[in-house]
Amino acid sequence: MPDFYEQDMVYISREHNCSKHLCLCGCGQMTIMPLDDGSKWWQLVEGPDGRVSFIGSVGNYSFPCQSHYIITNNVANFV
Repeated sequence: MPDFYEQDMVYISREHNCSKHLCLCGCGQMTIMPLDDGSKWWQLVEGPDGRVSFIGSVGNYSFPCQSHYIITNNVANFV
């Protein structure tokens, strides 16, 4: 994983079976999503064009922003 995280960019580590990104609402909080096999929260889906989607929404309810979104084809859709 990088030392610096860019806003609106989702980073995936196959070595660590996780995804990290700065909260997509723009608040800057680090969001970590475990992706190991059998994860009950998220499943990573990669399209042939390199775009990623996650099955399972991201609910950052412990953050001050309390954002909630779904990542589909590299786009965050807030719910």
